[in-house]
Amino acid sequence: MSGVTLVNAAELQEIISNEVKKAVGEALRERQLPILLSIQEAADLLGVSYTTVYRASKIQGFPVTHDFGHAKIVTDQLLEWIKIRSNYDLVYHFGS
Repeated sequence: MSGVTLVNAAELQEIISNEVKKAVGEALRERQLPILLSIQEAADLLGVSYTTVYRASKIQGFPVTHDFGHAKIVTDQLLEWIKIRSNYDLVYHFGS
């Protein structure tokens, strides 16, 4: 850290806040997902087998496209599809 002299607690809070925002931004950039995933990439991301994702890709409404030659899964739609089909709202918005 460079030679910084703090005048008051508000300045310290601002410095900490800026550093936290910077660290969070860097962490998010490292974890960003591609727009499209192969079936194997989706399986790895979800921690399930290739077969499980392949079978899911046959379900009506599953976010899969064949526009690029092979089955590709639209990442943001996959995460939303899972959220809709799970008990996400029940778990994370319980009593809201």
